[in-house]
Amino acid sequence: MMLALTALVLAPGCKKDQETTNPDQITTNSDTGDEPEDEPAGLPPQDPDPAELAQLYERYLAGDYEAVVAGAEDLRGGLTSDTQVRANALASSIQALAAVENLPEDAKPLAEQAVADADRLADVEVQQLAHIAHGIYLVRVHEAAAGQTEIEQAIALSGPYGALGQLMLGEAHLNQAFGVENEDKIENPAKLDDAKAAYQAALDGGSDILKAHAHEGLAAIAKYQNDKQAICDHAQQAENLFVAGNATDYVREVPMLLASDGKCKGFKKAK
Repeated sequence: MMLALTALVLAPGCKKDQETTNPDQITTNSDTGDEPEDEPAGLPPQDPDPAELAQLYERYLAGDYEAVVAGAEDLRGGLTSDTQVRANALASSIQALAAVENLPEDAKPLAEQAVADADRLADVEVQQLAHIAHGIYLVRVHEAAAGQTEIEQAIALSGPYGALGQLMLGEAHLNQAFGVENEDKIENPAKLDDAKAAYQAALDGGSDILKAHAHEGLAAIAKYQNDKQAICDHAQQAENLFVAGNATDYVREVPMLLASDGKCKGFKKAK
């Protein structure tokens, strides 16, 4: 989500620029008089996912973004065969999710390629993660409405990344609560309630470190709804869970900022 809440929050937009490409169709030369043979439509069975993928995903959630970008790039360099399209697409999605935290534009080609490969594979798990990555890219480049639509479609898939999708959906809604002309003013307060519901869904279904990010989002909502006690409660829970999950200081900055804004006298840094 992740450090976008430091700026609290970027302005929305409404555009989607995405194409899904299909494998080229190969035809045979009929001049030989032979009947053309049908070319296999799909890809061969895919290799097992390398263990590095799960490690990169956990490091992404912990906020080690630069290392994840570099690690995913290196991993993808060795995933070039037709039996490694799935692993490459998952690595591209994770790299895009990490890249969007630094320079959102860097995530675009990665997410678009992941979506295209996921569709070639017809692999629901890969499709879900790829579309979440592309959707949050759209949110970060001020295309929050389009990003919301794509993330909602990803959540509807029966993959394992539903809680992550809810986390990103919360950010998409939160961005749309603000005005276009005045980015610091809440003009659509109903979107705060939508964001709160999405963060709560992430909180209910996610791992501990995903729950930390969800608490962070709920603290931000509480800030805009002038609920001081909720700011302090969620900021403290985010801090506690981030520390338990070995999150980076970079990620822990947001709950601390929210606690400071909320004048949370009882807020304590976890050890």
